[in-house]
Amino acid sequence: MGFVVGESVGQFKIVAYVGQGGMATIFKAHQPSLDRSVALKVIHPALKNDQSFVARLNREAAIVGNLTHPNIVQVHDFSSHDGIPFLVMQFIEGKTLKEVLQERKLTNAEILTMLQAVADALTYAHTRGVLHRDVKPSNIMLDNEGHVFLTDFGLARIERSGESTMSHDMLIGSPQYLSPEQAKSEAVDARTDVYSLGIVLFEMFTGRPPFSAETPYATIMAQINDAPPKASSLNPAIPRAVEMVIERALEKDPANRYNSVRDFARALENAIRGPKEESDAAPIFAPAPLAEYRPTPAPTPQTKIPARDQKPATEKNPWMFAGIAIAALLLIGVCIAATGGALLSALVPPSPTRLVVRTPFVIPTSIALSTPTIAPTRPTLSPAPATTTTRPSPIAIDAPRGKIAYTLATGDAPENHTIWIADADGTDAKPLIEFAMWPSFSPDGKQIAFYKLKEVGIYVANSDGGGARRIVNAEACCAQWSPDSKRLVYFLGKLKVGGTIHIINADGTGDSEIVAGFNPDWAPDGNRLAYAGFLENTTQSGLFVYDLRNKQKIMLTRDSGEGPQWSPRGDRLLYQADDGNGHKNVFVINADGTGRRQLTTGKSNDGQATWSRDGNFIFWRSDQNGAGWGIFSMRADGTSPRLLINRVPPSGNLWARESLSAAP
Repeated sequence: MGFVVGESVGQFKIVAYVGQGGMATIFKAHQPSLDRSVALKVIHPALKNDQSFVARLNREAAIVGNLTHPNIVQVHDFSSHDGIPFLVMQFIEGKTLKEVLQERKLTNAEILTMLQAVADALTYAHTRGVLHRDVKPSNIMLDNEGHVFLTDFGLARIERSGESTMSHDMLIGSPQYLSPEQAKSEAVDARTDVYSLGIVLFEMFTGRPPFSAETPYATIMAQINDAPPKASSLNPAIPRAVEMVIERALEKDPANRYNSVRDFARALENAIRGPKEESDAAPIFAPAPLAEYRPTPAPTPQTKIPARDQKPATEKNPWMFAGIAIAALLLIGVCIAATGGALLSALVPPSPTRLVVRTPFVIPTSIALSTPTIAPTRPTLSPAPATTTTRPSPIAIDAPRGKIAYTLATGDAPENHTIWIADADGTDAKPLIEFAMWPSFSPDGKQIAFYKLKEVGIYVANSDGGGARRIVNAEACCAQWSPDSKRLVYFLGKLKVGGTIHIINADGTGDSEIVAGFNPDWAPDGNRLAYAGFLENTTQSGLFVYDLRNKQKIMLTRDSGEGPQWSPRGDRLLYQADDGNGHKNVFVINADGTGRRQLTTGKSNDGQATWSRDGNFIFWRSDQNGAGWGIFSMRADGTSPRLLINRVPPSGNLWARESLSAAP
């Protein structure tokens, strides 16, 4: 049976037809093994014998499949059925930016946050030697929760290997968004994407691209020869500072543009907010980011855009890749896709740059998208009554220092789990270890322990992720270091059922079972372990402290507590527990079991709390009242909460037993 709604293709059950282009058809399918929806990009049967196109599709999976970023649509796999090749891709339910622009005018804040999300996706690709070359509104998607994705990395070449998904290195692009050097078949670098993103920015502010002639040829010639119109001539309300940013991005000579999309996004932020402005409003959540977020006021619903000079045809479904239907037009060595087509081309990788994502974006209810069932509000935090704050502080008086490691899980499969590391203020986030979770830095900051989901077990690596070696060859987790960085304590068993706590040397020798329990942590004095467990012969759970010297244990709490973390001085413990209303919250308690205090409140699920190495700050993860997972910091007394990193989903039902880890 072929690709028909209702039929199965391998492990995929086709549930809906989505769209069709000149070279492929898109179906929505269900993957029962992971209980998720996927998109199947199926080559047209007439092309299945075109070996060059099949090879291109295969390389697309290999190249784009390695671009794992929250703002890039993920390619999961490449396969075939009845001799017909297809790609398995992340399924996005939502609208394209092109469709949104046809419905209404965007606010400055919305424009900024969307552009920053796309810039972060491009920065990630650029630092890996991949250039998009077809950035345009129809290749930018917003899902039903407002998260921003860059799509259609469809025709790729990796500079370092010379691999290309294009035959004979033909150059494909969309005339309205094509850079002059791309149109002239000249050598290109990251600044070609700066130009295309500049056109997108022009269109977001004015409702139309700067160049749009009657024919693709005339549009290409305008890109090469003509100055763009003033954005203020189409939108008098546009700030002059913003117009200057657009003008620089659209310079004909790449040397006169911004050197990177990151610099471009930063310039736009300065133009809209001012170089030192920072909003004090509570965060709202949307583009999937990697690093620092600055809270921004919620966008105000606006009216629709007035009629445009040339209104493009509405795309009925965002998965109808505009780049699939290609009309061959030879112009100065350029093959133009009449409806647009994506190209990733050779790119000399720039110097590694810091990935900085800023404010999130939420679609106002005036857009005809599914409205989130839970309002996107910040976690309510409840420190001591006299100092309670109702929203994250816009500028921390002093920021936490050092590094923080966390798990980013974009799905349930092992390949969707990556340990990331960022500065403790949320900036400079980057992937550290793939197929891994439960990071734990050694106290001296020289090593990191983690659980690996492929070739499972507990591993120890250098702090930069290199030199990894397996020390526990079993499904074990939650490793934490001894104060001298020479041993680790870990859990062996099933988290939802229970198991035993073990101690092992960092070289993998000397494994010994200590006590029944899970989620252990080693006290700074080296003599005590804190862990979660059950009273013998009961279902009563809570936190315990075990003394390694006399092998005695005491029960500190009877509140379903888990994830205990010793303070650097060893006098207090952070942990998470049910608050009695169906949510998990962060608590702190003295090491003797007295002085229990709840640090977070509200309808959020909060947990994975850990201390900064100096003990002055607390980091934790929150689902932000259901609006999306983020990592926060607050002072050790529970005041001055601040969103550090947004859109960092943990590992499904295991989120409460995952861990954050701070390093010097």
